[in-house]
Amino acid sequence: MRQRIDLDLAAALLVEHRARWTADQCVASPILWSGGKDAPPVADRSHVDVPHWLGSRITHAGWEVRLAVELDATGWAHLHFLSETAGVHERWRVRSLDRWDALLDQAVARASRIRLVHAQLVARACTTGWLDWIHGELWLLPTSLVRIRSGLMASVANSLGSSPTAPEPAHTIAHDPAAILAGHRTNKIIPFDGIERARLHGGITTSGMTVSMVDGTRHKLLWLTGEPTRRLLTDRLLPILGDRLTR
Repeated sequence: MRQRIDLDLAAALLVEHRARWTADQCVASPILWSGGKDAPPVADRSHVDVPHWLGSRITHAGWEVRLAVELDATGWAHLHFLSETAGVHERWRVRSLDRWDALLDQAVARASRIRLVHAQLVARACTTGWLDWIHGELWLLPTSLVRIRSGLMASVANSLGSSPTAPEPAHTIAHDPAAILAGHRTNKIIPFDGIERARLHGGITTSGMTVSMVDGTRHKLLWLTGEPTRRLLTDRLLPILGDRLTR
């Protein structure tokens, strides 16, 4: 195994961060090493395919999640956002100690904002209007619709491939509204309790929805007709909006 990250130096950085986290009222565990009796409380460690890693657990009274951070010697970091009933695992490539330093800051900042929610991906090729050529994902959450821009390469792949006709299974995601809205101006979070009225429409190749909010703002969402989006949104929104939903 070729070691790409010096874990001793990475541990020194983690110690520095731990001191700052403690000053900010976080509770951070001592550094946990592979083979130690205090391994991070992660149910599934199948992602760790090397024997050498280090980590720490971080909690805060004001957070809705617990955070476990790990770094293995091959340069992969693992972030675990955990609640009492669910967990989300993210894998990040760490090519330098500077990247590890930055990732620790980012992970704790995100943990302070994140909620773990059950969500369903209802469209992969969602845009926000006819002049928006970059596709995004449309997610159905318990209390809102979330549109997240995917990027040019995903748009090309969606255009060349066939759209899925079967619904995606729902799963737990780490929902970070602040990061979503800051990510791009076409990202959207549409809370159901803020909808005044909505209209779903279908077309030969493109279908969509227009939404008017109680605060006067309007949203437009478009997706490929072959995707199951319209049916899934109808099933979710009709009980909420009633006759305020036009189909």
